[in-house]
Amino acid sequence: MDMSQYLGVFVEEAKENIQGLNESVLELESNPESGDAINEIFRLMHTLKGSSATMGFMKMSKMCHALESLLDSARSGKAKVTENMIDIIFLGIDKLTEVVSDIENGEDDSKLDLDDVERAMSNQGKGAEKASKKIGEVEKSDTQTEFGDDIVEEAVKDVAKKAIEDGLSVYMVRVELAKDSVMKSARMYIVFHRIEENDGQIVYSEPPTEEIEKENFETTVELVVITSMKMEKLQDLISNISEIDKVIIKPFETKENEVKAEKKPETHEKEKENQIKKDNKKRRVKLTQSVRVDVEKLDVLMNLMAELVISRSRIEETLKKYKIKEVDESLSQLGRITLDLQSIVMKIRMIPISFVFDRFPRMVRDLSKKLNKKIDFIVQGEDTELDRTVADEIGEPLVHMIRNSIDHGIETEKERIGAGKAPTGKVILSARQEGDSVVIEVNDDGRGFDKEKIIKKALESGIIQEYEASAMSNEEIFSLTFEPGFSTSKKPTEVSGRGVGMDVVKKTIESLNGNVYLESVAGKGTKVIIRLPLTLSIIQALLVEVGSLVYAVPISAVDSTLAIKENNIKDVEGQKTVLLRGEIVPVIDLRLHFDAGAISEKMDLVVTRYKDRKYGFIVDKLLGQQDIVIKALGKLFKDVKEFSGGAILGNGSIALIIDVPSLVQKALSR
Repeated sequence: MDMSQYLGVFVEEAKENIQGLNESVLELESNPESGDAINEIFRLMHTLKGSSATMGFMKMSKMCHALESLLDSARSGKAKVTENMIDIIFLGIDKLTEVVSDIENGEDDSKLDLDDVERAMSNQGKGAEKASKKIGEVEKSDTQTEFGDDIVEEAVKDVAKKAIEDGLSVYMVRVELAKDSVMKSARMYIVFHRIEENDGQIVYSEPPTEEIEKENFETTVELVVITSMKMEKLQDLISNISEIDKVIIKPFETKENEVKAEKKPETHEKEKENQIKKDNKKRRVKLTQSVRVDVEKLDVLMNLMAELVISRSRIEETLKKYKIKEVDESLSQLGRITLDLQSIVMKIRMIPISFVFDRFPRMVRDLSKKLNKKIDFIVQGEDTELDRTVADEIGEPLVHMIRNSIDHGIETEKERIGAGKAPTGKVILSARQEGDSVVIEVNDDGRGFDKEKIIKKALESGIIQEYEASAMSNEEIFSLTFEPGFSTSKKPTEVSGRGVGMDVVKKTIESLNGNVYLESVAGKGTKVIIRLPLTLSIIQALLVEVGSLVYAVPISAVDSTLAIKENNIKDVEGQKTVLLRGEIVPVIDLRLHFDAGAISEKMDLVVTRYKDRKYGFIVDKLLGQQDIVIKALGKLFKDVKEFSGGAILGNGSIALIIDVPSLVQKALSR
């Protein structure tokens, strides 16, 4: 059987399981007595072990088995969860992460080096005697123990007792495969997976899972299962798997129940048949709730949707010449259907930002240990959704920002106490949706930026001149930290400080049509704010006319529009302003900014929002709101910051999409 067709699914599931392992081990580190965390680690490791063995990645499977064995002493109560044990588990998880990356790139698990983990286990001590054996070595006692023997009962007795106290059931399960079964290990993997996906937990198997993976067994496997399911449902769950010849289940330990379970199962055949039908129906419903789709297929779907939006605009433009009621009604209906379809396609591409954020608690844990700093890492708004493409690109910039916060922002424990701060530093990673944008912030309570140091460093580096420094606003000063090669760190470290990172952050964010800026107070802390579009393809925009050209302003940035006259505009300290509902709003005349030629007396004002402030754009005419498809301007226009892209209009002409933050910064700095 060719398993390569399942490789993509294996890689995706392996990544999810490894992320789950990172989270569960972090939970175990903070609460070493947590039985739930240990059980979750075993469940995830067991799933990963079985799937990797089924795919033929035996080194990977052996690594999982070794890590299971290491934690087994803690689960059985023979040893305590120690910092060293946690470090070894994380080392193993890192190795598994590397090998999954290799597999994703078309390699196998041959590069997986087991020696480091093996040596670490050997030094773990008596509490990990079982784990310190050669990785992959099958224990003699495992292969010789009979199902139901006192040895088995002793090994799982404490776990079973605790489960029964918690209201769960513990069963002995004998699974007999058909004698002509092909790929027995794969069939048993389905059994294991089916039990575990229904919240069951396998705490013992005979033969051991490693032997099952090697197909070193005849046709019978015996298990001890902890579950909230009734015996009949568990039996049906396993019986429904193809090539299963017989399933025998009896309660663990209680002989009275064993006798009861063995009494004529045929008496409840009808009930069993009905239960199978119910379970199958539930299973079908569950399958329709989640489907894995290749991102490339979603990209194709989005491109087709974009072409549909452009075609609709062209039809609307053409039919403006004719006033046919029937066509207008059909066109309105087409518009509604297209809008609904567009909304659904957008939502399909959206994923929770937790897919990005989930990797950072582990990274912060490792960094804080390396730098000997106490860090309270808080994640907020992880349910916020954004486009898959944006999510894929935002990971690395956030890595740079968080590393900078911990390395340069947060002081040492001694420095913090001396400054009257809590000994533990705080780093907050948050996300929220604002209109058609996602705002991500990295906020720390560290030493902050000294504006004088920034200016001094910028002057030394030749980034600015002396005459420029005196007139710079706080925002402009802090924006210097995003210049290539800029760093206020006197001593570069392994973590950060060579001036490589923040300029990369800015470039990446801008390539996603987003913006990044920094706020800081010396001695109090720093906040880096990223604003990104929810999607990179189709947006709603307000079309405006400036001179003979049409421009698009993203609706997400528009606050309001109104008609104004020349006498409404006042000059305040050399800056044009208008008074709106008691608020003084700076005004930028786009007709002058874009050299539009002759200026007419009639004008409209588009009021936009940027960083919690309002700015007005004077235009010749408002053309209305429209869905537009963003097209990149290309490398030739990479230095043109005022525009984030272009759009093809219904009449075939091009409208440049105004990047509100960049235009505001450039226009007001003149």
